[in-house]
Amino acid sequence: MIKSITKLKHVLRLTLLLSMLTAMQGAFAQHNVTGTVLSVDGESLPGANVVLKGSTQGTISDANGKFEITVPGPQAILVISFVGYTNTEIPVGDQTNITVNLTPDIASLQEVVVIGYGTQRAQDVTTAVSSVKPKEFVPGAVRNVGELLRGKVAGLSIGTPTGDPNEDAQFLLRGITSLLGSSEPLVLIDGFTGDLNSISPSDIESVDVLKDASASAIYGTRGKNGVILITTKKAKGEMKPVVEYSGYVSTDRFLKKADFMDANEVRSQIAAGNIEPAYDLGGNTDWLDEITRNPINHFHNVSLRGGTGRSTYVINTSYQKAEGMFLKSDNEELKLRLDLGHYLVKDKLKLNVNVLKGIQHIGSFDRDIYRQALIRNPTDNVKNNNGEWVEHTDQFQYENPVSRIKEQITDNKQDWTWLTTSLSYYPIEDLELKIAGSQHDWREDIGWYQSKKHISALRGKNGVAYVSNAEQTEKFLDLTADYSKTIDKHRISALLGYSYLDYYYSRNTITNFNFPTDEFSYHAIHLGQALAQGLNGSGVNIDKNATSDMWPNYSKLIAFFGRVGYGFDDKYNILASLRYEGSSKFGANNRWGLFPSVSVGWTLSNESFLADADFVSNLKLRAGFGKTGSTPNDPYQSLVRYRYDAGNYYFNGEDWVYILAPVGNANPDLGWETNTEYNIGVDYGFLQNRIYGAIDYYDRRLEDLLYNYPVPVPPNLVGTTLANAASMVNKGLEISLSLVPVTTSKIEWVSSINYSRNTNKLSSLSSSEFKLANDFLFEGYTGDPIQMSTHKLETGRPMGSFFGYKSVGITEDGIWLIENSKGEQKPITDVTEDDRQILGNGLPKWYLAWNNTFRYGNFDLNVTMRGAFDYQILNTQRMFYENPTIVYNRLNSAFNTIDGKVLTSPQSYVSAYVEDGDFWKIDNVTLGYNFNASKVKQFAAARVYVSASNLATFTDYKGIDPEVNRAGLAPGVDERDKYPTVRSFTLGVNLTF
Repeated sequence: MIKSITKLKHVLRLTLLLSMLTAMQGAFAQHNVTGTVLSVDGESLPGANVVLKGSTQGTISDANGKFEITVPGPQAILVISFVGYTNTEIPVGDQTNITVNLTPDIASLQEVVVIGYGTQRAQDVTTAVSSVKPKEFVPGAVRNVGELLRGKVAGLSIGTPTGDPNEDAQFLLRGITSLLGSSEPLVLIDGFTGDLNSISPSDIESVDVLKDASASAIYGTRGKNGVILITTKKAKGEMKPVVEYSGYVSTDRFLKKADFMDANEVRSQIAAGNIEPAYDLGGNTDWLDEITRNPINHFHNVSLRGGTGRSTYVINTSYQKAEGMFLKSDNEELKLRLDLGHYLVKDKLKLNVNVLKGIQHIGSFDRDIYRQALIRNPTDNVKNNNGEWVEHTDQFQYENPVSRIKEQITDNKQDWTWLTTSLSYYPIEDLELKIAGSQHDWREDIGWYQSKKHISALRGKNGVAYVSNAEQTEKFLDLTADYSKTIDKHRISALLGYSYLDYYYSRNTITNFNFPTDEFSYHAIHLGQALAQGLNGSGVNIDKNATSDMWPNYSKLIAFFGRVGYGFDDKYNILASLRYEGSSKFGANNRWGLFPSVSVGWTLSNESFLADADFVSNLKLRAGFGKTGSTPNDPYQSLVRYRYDAGNYYFNGEDWVYILAPVGNANPDLGWETNTEYNIGVDYGFLQNRIYGAIDYYDRRLEDLLYNYPVPVPPNLVGTTLANAASMVNKGLEISLSLVPVTTSKIEWVSSINYSRNTNKLSSLSSSEFKLANDFLFEGYTGDPIQMSTHKLETGRPMGSFFGYKSVGITEDGIWLIENSKGEQKPITDVTEDDRQILGNGLPKWYLAWNNTFRYGNFDLNVTMRGAFDYQILNTQRMFYENPTIVYNRLNSAFNTIDGKVLTSPQSYVSAYVEDGDFWKIDNVTLGYNFNASKVKQFAAARVYVSASNLATFTDYKGIDPEVNRAGLAPGVDERDKYPTVRSFTLGVNLTF
């Protein structure tokens, strides 16, 4: 017994000794392991998680997929994970350098394209959908999410017609779609209505564009113009905390300045006898320089993401300050987003909470100040010898621009709060029942004050204040049941849903003047005497510049919708949806609308007859049909409407009073504008997708378009009624082509080309019930002193047609010579309205974009180019200021001769000022360098870059920039006082910790 115990003691001692030796061996065996994480195709995967199994110790691969980690010994196991790929475990053993090729996670890759109320495998998509990922975004200094997509999606035209940092980009998806309403697509952020300025560009995971009606019909009356789906960044599954920082500093310069005369050039023209000597006022002022600056803009974004498997979190904060070229045209924004997710009840429930908060301060620049700087006499002075602003109140619409900008204070603050909560329940496998609610609150507070030194004081105002407060609340509720199942070769999906939207908007405004002091600015608006007296300086009439107003708007939208999808053998797919929707904006007889869609796809590349065609990677045919709509812009348009501010009347010889008067007729049949669209397309990929892209052709029939039609009074209360009567047709072709000409471990070149063409025709302007007096109408306005419409909308013709006088030269005495449609020529002094004719069109017929990404070692170069073609521009700066007869400052070209003669005609709208607008831009060039994170211990990934935006423009257009306004019914007008576009230079950095 004792021997047995003694033997057991020896065994325990030996075991303990061996354990200690093993532990010591492990301690001494601790060493560093380096490695590279690659895809199966050998592409580096930056940001992959590398974790020591059984611990929290880990790191992240750098921009080249490389990592370095300390392991305790040869028994260590590394767990390597990356979104979209299967987790891989690697025993270390005696390895010091490891290369791992991750295998795509098929289940993850099945959900790569966001569609309405869900996602879909890319290979199952049957509609016209374009998906843009962060690596494809436009780099450099961008003002909002919209600018990230410029030139990236065929058929989506994104323009930046001004350099104002407070102006959003303009969007057109497959052309103009309405007469009175907006043609811009619906923007949804994580499934709920938003706008492109609501979130930080650095907080975007992907942007998916639903282009055809078969894709957007699931959104009913909100989907007529297409849908842009923005998905924000999320934390996915189990991941260690990741901190990302992106920031840049940039400066702007005018792309081009209008060539107005300076003081020396004025004096040269005086010496030549072209300007009266009295025009020289003895000074030398660069008025544009007086109101501009060299701005410094900066942007910062910090993001924290992480998860434990059951809980995930995202915190994102961004700050942006853009000064703008003009004084007081600043834009300052702070945005914060918090996203929390958590699984409950054995992962049967998933709770998600998302909070978005934004605060924006907007500058006060008035573009009329820019106009005054252009036309101001450069020989004049800013102030006189007494230090007072120099003004000339005897001249019409002629003001000191420096006084205007210095003697007005403006505060414009906007803030918004979005709260979204969703709860998903998974009762069985493949079924998700989800309830999602959201409330979006927006508020705007504006206050401005013009001091007693402002020119308005010289016109009897003596201090002017304005205050405006607006608020908007949108409440959303979505209930959905989403089922998907794969059985052998069959793939089935079904969606049922209910949607509720409640909208409220209200604005209060007040204007007052005649203040005792400037000290309180607009903060003591009650001190102004104008509202209290209700009179102007003569004491006999209410001055409408002293007003108080309020208007609230309410509307509701309710919808029931469903969608079914079926796929067989990864070859044949069909998707059909139906939405039944009602809106309070519609008339009593037309409250509800039905919006169906169906699309099919045939993947030929998976058929046996192409099995031996190794060069074909993907080939799919698609066809779709869908019907969508849009509601009137404002509520209550189907009802009789009255208001008190319809007019002012003198009552009993004593008081001026407001009366209640009708302003709108009832129309119980008022309904939605309808888009019925057919789309056929093909997706292709060749040579292992070294060549890939898509081709789409569409036919849009836009019917029941809204317009205000003349009606008799009585029986109607007013002379026009809003009704559905007009129609138009849009047809187009879209081609996207992407190439990977070179791809090696050190060198890569990716090139993509987007082409789109759109033709538009106004089919009709009237119906059997509502008719215009003619089959045309005039739109647009030149402004003073010409005072003419600029466009003509006519049945059978495309939208956007310029309509004016065709000039063919000038007479011997310098008068414009006009030719009418009959070929008759006459001086412009003898013309009539019947002598006007079509002079061109302000909408480009086709667009082209070419994007290139080059990589050499750690360097990358992105070049984005785009252009618009076959359209015209009305150059209003030339029309107003290229004229030697005006008394204000003018362009140097005003004194150029025409056919050897000097122009003596007054300012006129003639074809000489309608120019071809074709252009090609080098839109953005960005050069970046990615540091080797294994040598920069502080960061998991680091990149620095320099960027230039709006770098060069190739065009024959004589104006500042051929990229002009294309929205509305009068597109293509380059306005004389438009905030000029700018060229930006940026230095930026992206860091991952």
